[in-house]
Amino acid sequence: MPAVKSTKTADRSSARSAAKRGRGFGAAYVYDSLREDILSLRLQPGTLLDETELAARFGVSRSPVREALIRLAGDGLVQTLRNRSSIVAPFDVSTVQSHLNAMLLMYCTTSRLAALHRTPTQLERLQAMLKEHRAQMKSADMNMIVSNNRAFHVAIAEAGGNAFFTAWTASVLDQGQRLMGMYVQDTGQTRSDADLNHHAAMVDAIARSDPEAAERAARADAMILFDQLRRHLFKDTLESMSVGAVLGSSAA
Repeated sequence: MPAVKSTKTADRSSARSAAKRGRGFGAAYVYDSLREDILSLRLQPGTLLDETELAARFGVSRSPVREALIRLAGDGLVQTLRNRSSIVAPFDVSTVQSHLNAMLLMYCTTSRLAALHRTPTQLERLQAMLKEHRAQMKSADMNMIVSNNRAFHVAIAEAGGNAFFTAWTASVLDQGQRLMGMYVQDTGQTRSDADLNHHAAMVDAIARSDPEAAERAARADAMILFDQLRRHLFKDTLESMSVGAVLGSSAA
């Protein structure tokens, strides 16, 4: 686990006072703000979440802060310690493995469906997104890269025509924002548009209505993150693990 740090180091520039707002609204605002800070890695795993400091930051009493922390704990983003203090949840390697399998399954499934069911309008949207993301890639910061990746894969899921898969894809990507952010930080935030080659292959396969090619490109895209985590960020614990067994041995 990373060394416990204080929330005093968190970026407070976006904090706005909620003192005059209702109790429920205050808790919701604190929850939304902390969730964004955690998912964007502005609050690193292991960071101490001091209720008094947070109450001062947001201009509220400790009650809405406590409510927000309880909700975040339910999301798996905050961990309550034995002394009843709270920290940003550290990464659990077993959870990482499960997340990567879920991400791979959603990428492959939704890409196949998009190749079979996309409309001309949806294809045009994917092509436009790819062009825009290429233009942004060299100068985009971490948050932009992660946001673009999420938007692209959710758009593919929407093109597949299954609302449940779209919701699950969005949920998996939201929960994986911290992993994606760590990957981007580890490889450098300034990227080449060549990093989008697998996205381009997916769009090309979807345009040709080729579900097998779409799935292959989606699998390759998902494996980039797993390989990076296995080689660097979780080297000692993911080294012997495989991903995607649910899709067959070729994904291992």
